[in-house]
Amino acid sequence: MIFLLLFIEGISSLSTGTVNRQKESLENAVVRSVTYCYAMEGSYPGDLAYLKEYYGLTYNEDLFFVDYHISGSNIFPDITVVERKDF
Repeated sequence: MIFLLLFIEGISSLSTGTVNRQKESLENAVVRSVTYCYAMEGSYPGDLAYLKEYYGLTYNEDLFFVDYHISGSNIFPDITVVERKDF
């Protein structure tokens, strides 16, 4: 019985680590896409839909929520990636 509990705990730990790495990778991808857009066009994108359409940004929207707010076309946007717990 103890071995089963340790096994389940180990699997849960691995799953959590994988999701954390995916979140970090998504954060990096969004920042990279925003920066590339600014370098190419001279302004930051107005929303995530623009990055998805013109810069190929894709992610699992069922697993993550990306909060993206701009303050101006030449001010780096506020980007927050949140794991959805209901997945």
